[in-house]
Amino acid sequence: MNKEVKARVLLVKVPKEKIGLFTALIDGSGRYAIVRTREKSSEEVYLIATPDTFSGLLEVLEGVRSFLPELNLVGEVESIDVG
Repeated sequence: MNKEVKARVLLVKVPKEKIGLFTALIDGSGRYAIVRTREKSSEEVYLIATPDTFSGLLEVLEGVRSFLPELNLVGEVESIDVG
């Protein structure tokens, strides 16, 4: 039985110099999502979550804002190319 899992992808903006901290905070919060950037010079960060972890991810992001008030939630996107 092959069940396809559809990921939900959330785009956020984080100052480039704080992306490492942001990634550590997300990873340390239970890994509700995988963190990916498209370009090293960009502030755009993609959070790839399963449908089951997405609501938990949103709660984690609210907590992360207390450490990174510059965090900007842009919104959910259809898909990304991180190749």
